[in-house]
Amino acid sequence: MRKAWLVLLMLVFTGILVASEALPGSSVLKLGTVLANTIEDMGKKLPTTIKVPGTEKEVAIEDTIYLLSKWLALYGETGKKDGVVPEEVPYLSLKKPEKLIMGAQGGKIWWDDIYKLTKELSEKFESDPTIPAQIKILNDRQEDVVTADVLIYLLARTVRWIDNNKSMPNYASIRPVTPPETWPPVEKPEVKIEKVPAKPDETRAIWVWYDTLAKVDLEGAIKEIKDLGFTDIYLLVKGISGNICWPASYAYGHYNDLTILDRAVKAAHENGLKIHAWFVVSKDKAYLAAHPESAMTGIPREKDGEFRTAGSTIEFAVDTRYREYIEQLIFSAMLHDVDGIHLDYIRYPTGAWGWSPYQIGRAWVNGLDVGFLLETAIETWGNAGDGKKFIEMYKEMRYPDINTWVMMRMDDVRQFVEEIAQVVKNYDKDITLSAALMPEGGDIDPNNNAFAMVHYGQRYADFGDFCDVIVPMTYHLEWGKKPQWIIDVYNGTREVVPEEVKVLMGVQGFDISKEEFLKAIYATRQAGANGFVIFRYGSLTPELKEALKEANLE
Repeated sequence: MRKAWLVLLMLVFTGILVASEALPGSSVLKLGTVLANTIEDMGKKLPTTIKVPGTEKEVAIEDTIYLLSKWLALYGETGKKDGVVPEEVPYLSLKKPEKLIMGAQGGKIWWDDIYKLTKELSEKFESDPTIPAQIKILNDRQEDVVTADVLIYLLARTVRWIDNNKSMPNYASIRPVTPPETWPPVEKPEVKIEKVPAKPDETRAIWVWYDTLAKVDLEGAIKEIKDLGFTDIYLLVKGISGNICWPASYAYGHYNDLTILDRAVKAAHENGLKIHAWFVVSKDKAYLAAHPESAMTGIPREKDGEFRTAGSTIEFAVDTRYREYIEQLIFSAMLHDVDGIHLDYIRYPTGAWGWSPYQIGRAWVNGLDVGFLLETAIETWGNAGDGKKFIEMYKEMRYPDINTWVMMRMDDVRQFVEEIAQVVKNYDKDITLSAALMPEGGDIDPNNNAFAMVHYGQRYADFGDFCDVIVPMTYHLEWGKKPQWIIDVYNGTREVVPEEVKVLMGVQGFDISKEEFLKAIYATRQAGANGFVIFRYGSLTPELKEALKEANLE
């Protein structure tokens, strides 16, 4: 007994704390999923406590940083992405931070750096259970810091990914959250922002949902958009639901207010703004309700399994009737005096979709090894897929069947864009045709570009051939990037589209701090872009509106 007391005293005097209990590793795994979901359900805010699934224990939110760190450290002892779920995880009660100083709000931590970080963190807390004001990390391999609330959200999402996919993600993006009420508020350090003035001909546009305008004073909202310094509005007129917001009897879906387009056009023009009719192209639930056979087909999850059916995406390469329907709607919208047509979702959703009997048959007629293609797709995106095999084989340029299949999908997208461009320009050459594109297609990183070609089929050069304006959706925080990435994507885009085609950069206007918002705006100017489009009006907080004024947009 005396020996045990001596050992305990030695541990105390050396500053080492020993966990008094342990929790099942499987329960901590589920904790990651529950916690990540809870944070998102609360509007990106951390709860003060959370119950550990499969147990009766409810833990303080500060204790989750040790639990999740220790779990990941144990899971990653193999050094592989597909680690081993620990049988149990020691539990330590941590001291909440006395101060929080804002760190990184964007960027990413690679999977192997997460392992190193969690090992270091768990060892740190075992010797000192106090959560510091900032935690050192490697942000995209560079030294940086984050606050504990941001790191808890990142760790929870990482563990949730493992719970769903049985392997580590390639990386986890750093996203802002609000700390729990029991923690001190986050202090913002002195941030130096390099201001870049706007060019006289800069386009400053904003995406607006029609149902957002329906819930507010439409005319007043458009006047505010003008006062915030915008020059253009991209108004959603047909979304994923398939509902439209202007009278067209042949449409498959109608919003309950069909005056929105005409009123918005009138108000925009009275305020000296240009207005573009924004169409979600490849998704339409109302159309699918009438024509369920037109749903896009997805690969089986397992070999010899059943092909899947999409809930909103149309097999647009197959259904010429749908393409004609979209073109008819676009023609109808132009009759309402819009200044432009804006295309969104004019792409495949991922490489796992677009495998209808027609597509497979077309591949077979062209001499492709359909069995090899489908097997590779399942090995990439099936239940046991690694998420990268199809893409890696495409990049190697040694598998002609893979490359031809990807080219076929690119040509499908190109053909649809060309058909729409003919409708628009035959009606009025002065109407601006623009398209919002997934940002990886313009990335200067060839790996990201290959990812985009395989998944989406959006060749930027094709859109440059037919559009007057293209908009890479560079929401940097959402993609786990820093503002510099906006400049990189602009440079990659400009390399492949004609000089006369304007390039506007999509700027994140949701879940973002004022400082990061301004950095994104200034990055578009530093890049030399023709302007930017902010997503979206309905998510602009008073703080972000103030930032717009600071950016000299009045």
